[in-house]
Amino acid sequence: MAKGRTVGASLLTEKDRRIIGLTESISNILNESISNTDVKKHFLKNFSKNSYTRDAGTGRGAGKLQRDALCTRGRQGKAPFSNRNLRWHPLVVADKKIPYAKPIDKLEVEGEKALIFVINGKRYYPEEVYQLEKRYVVLPEHWISHVDVLKNWEDSDWTANSCIIPALESTNWWDALESFIVLGLSIVGALYNVNNIDNLINSIKDLIENQDIDINISLPTEKLKKILRDKENLLLCPLCKSRLDSNVADLPERERDSVWQPKWRTTKRAEGEDKSIQIMHIKPLIESTIIHNSENVRYGHRWCNVSMTDHSIDDTVDFMEHVVRVHGRI
Repeated sequence: MAKGRTVGASLLTEKDRRIIGLTESISNILNESISNTDVKKHFLKNFSKNSYTRDAGTGRGAGKLQRDALCTRGRQGKAPFSNRNLRWHPLVVADKKIPYAKPIDKLEVEGEKALIFVINGKRYYPEEVYQLEKRYVVLPEHWISHVDVLKNWEDSDWTANSCIIPALESTNWWDALESFIVLGLSIVGALYNVNNIDNLINSIKDLIENQDIDINISLPTEKLKKILRDKENLLLCPLCKSRLDSNVADLPERERDSVWQPKWRTTKRAEGEDKSIQIMHIKPLIESTIIHNSENVRYGHRWCNVSMTDHSIDDTVDFMEHVVRVHGRI
């Protein structure tokens, strides 16, 4: 399977750089809201650090805010998925036509080892597709004639062609930016006990209102304005409605039995705690519509996130209500 970094992970357009630069300025505002030096260092290391790369530096260069808000999730396997990439990356893959992307002309395989995407008569190699100025989609029919070749590709072949993101995870740059803001405010308010959220909101609004990345985009959007009017909800897990810094549903914290871990490997056991913080989508992502935005993106407890699987919060609550009823626990 593809195991390496996204193709051209360090290649950015000038627009990409300016967007990441804007999130870095937002990070600085969040950083300055934390007065304790050691606590500020912890927030910077774990959440607000920025990386001028497409893949957030494979999870080491950037903090959690950039990885979750701006980048697609890490992907490996026998497919040309980027192992993280910017969510506004212009080349996506989908199961059927989608309204916000134009199908490519055709897909070629050069020398049986390199994918070539033909768009408006021009041939693009994997390391060049980031330069596309509009979003294009690769559809199932583009792959059909190449299946017999692609099924024999080795790990290194897939890694050298990891340049596409799922339409499911794509979004507009301004939606990614506003998601970054929502997630950042949630973290400093709930986990770092920053109380001057109103001051932060005003500073961030002033910053993004003056963005010059695209003069046709007016920020903050109505979606973000609505969310910021109800800012107390940003401190809560969307499902159990307990604060992000509390245990799940305010239940007693469970004691996990110890499990042997090789001392020569980095352990991620803490990420498996019930109350660890994960990105959540109030409504599940779908290919046909862009909904990774400030209205739909939140942080929540791992237990709550896992329990939702691929369902909305409303569907999850209906399911839980049924389970409670049939067990006579009402």
